[in-house]
Amino acid sequence: MSGVRRMIRGNRFGRMFLGLGLGVSLLAAACGGAPTYQIVITISPATAYVPVGYAVQFSATLTGTANARVVWTVGSAVGGNSTDGFITPTGFYTAPASVPSPNHVTVMVTSQEDGAKFASATVTIVPQSSGANTVQVASGQTISNVNVELSPLTPTLSIYGAGTCSGSTCSTAATGVQVAQGGSATIFLVGNGISSGTVYSISGNPADVTVVQPSGSQFGQTSDGTPSVTFDIIVSSNAVPGPRNIMVTNPNTGELSAFVGGVLITPSGQ
Repeated sequence: MSGVRRMIRGNRFGRMFLGLGLGVSLLAAACGGAPTYQIVITISPATAYVPVGYAVQFSATLTGTANARVVWTVGSAVGGNSTDGFITPTGFYTAPASVPSPNHVTVMVTSQEDGAKFASATVTIVPQSSGANTVQVASGQTISNVNVELSPLTPTLSIYGAGTCSGSTCSTAATGVQVAQGGSATIFLVGNGISSGTVYSISGNPADVTVVQPSGSQFGQTSDGTPSVTFDIIVSSNAVPGPRNIMVTNPNTGELSAFVGGVLITPSGQ
């Protein structure tokens, strides 16, 4: 019997050592096995100002996974809804037909592989036109009498309206800006995608109009959140009278937007 007991005891210790060895092996595999990856997802653009009925293309970038499939939502609805706007499976967002309340909506992109990994963008829905109101630019100027008129331009870079500044008051008009030969003006531009880094020009002979590129506090936004900018132009006394286009370009994206006929050069003395 004592021999039998010794055999059982020996088997028990053997099982204990076997279990201990297996645990150490599993721990080693966990510590030294294949590396784990952290999924990171980003969205672009992170903010956008979209007039009612207009559209903007969002894009998502995923790292840490080979699975690039994502889900797009607006608010809490996959694909969006008529109140906050709709978005396609490729991230093409279309604003609703009217401005919601509040006028900020959230566009979210989520990894299909890991639902806890997501990125979001804030979209401000603005009306296609606005009557006279007071706006504030970054320099602290009080801007009044804004009358914004839209044209169907590029989704992410658009000019909504252009006008001039006189002292601390700026205004936009559907007819744009009128400047005489040899004169100068401060252009007030309102639109989507107008931000530091964008470049401004006037069509036609470059010698006719000199544009002083804006910087710093010249970039601001209206009271409803629409981006705005002020910059100076100087018209040559030899400039050929007639309409010109105000143009804004984004060197990073290659986008171009124009206010056709936004500047009218008139003969001196008129």
